[in-house]
Amino acid sequence: MNPIETCILCGVDTQYRFNDHIDYRTGYVEGAGQLCLHCYNNNGHKEMKVVIHVDENTILNTPNDMELGGVVRNEYYKLKGL
Repeated sequence: MNPIETCILCGVDTQYRFNDHIDYRTGYVEGAGQLCLHCYNNNGHKEMKVVIHVDENTILNTPNDMELGGVVRNEYYKLKGL
């Protein structure tokens, strides 16, 4: 079976199938998955979401959930240039 990939941000079907090699795709984000062309071009969906990757060590070494939330929020602000 070779299912169609869905966009990791908006959930629509993309033009690619699961077994298509990533070197021949547009909008594939290694470690995250496939984006549709609209999300890849950042102009097709009004409700674009920012995906933030948090290192496992950050999660394990932050003493409590409240502090972890602050760390994640700071990463978000850095990513957005704020």
